[in-house]
Amino acid sequence: MQNFNVKPFTKNEFIEELRKKFPQYKVQTSLGALQVRKSGFTLTGNVKIDTNPDTGKITTTTQLDSMPFLIIMLPIGLYVWSKKQKIKDFESEVIEGIKAMMN
Repeated sequence: MQNFNVKPFTKNEFIEELRKKFPQYKVQTSLGALQVRKSGFTLTGNVKIDTNPDTGKITTTTQLDSMPFLIIMLPIGLYVWSKKQKIKDFESEVIEGIKAMMN
């Protein structure tokens, strides 16, 4: 999980800019959650983005942030843990893209 602040923005423009910045990834906005995904269904290629457009606060979340789930679901947890660096690299790529987009 990473938190950072940018200048205030509108959510619709933010989503459109994400789609332009990451055309190779799927930007989902279903059920009120904003996600950048590598494919349709993936455990390790997913970054959830929580935004507060009025204040410019952005928080990213990945599967590594849900440790109780990973412990309870041990086989899935081991798989996700083995892909830890890949998940962190993807989250960093998304964060760098957002920062570049918002400046």
